[in-house]
Amino acid sequence: MDEAQKRKLIDDAVKASEKAASARATADSLSAARRAAIKAAMDAGVPRQELADALNVRRETLYEIAKYKN
Repeated sequence: MDEAQKRKLIDDAVKASEKAASARATADSLSAARRAAIKAAMDAGVPRQELADALNVRRETLYEIAKYKN
């Protein structure tokens, strides 16, 4: 492996790591928004099973997402 090949491999790894970090930040933000929306629906009294059905998840999953004690 010559110096140019080594540099390209390192650069590719750095770019992939930066993209992964950005994707994680986006996913964290989207998860927080989802949690807030589910919590708001639950706090407002939306029936849990109806909400779970709409989201295509188990009812227990709502509590996990919203970080509620069941």
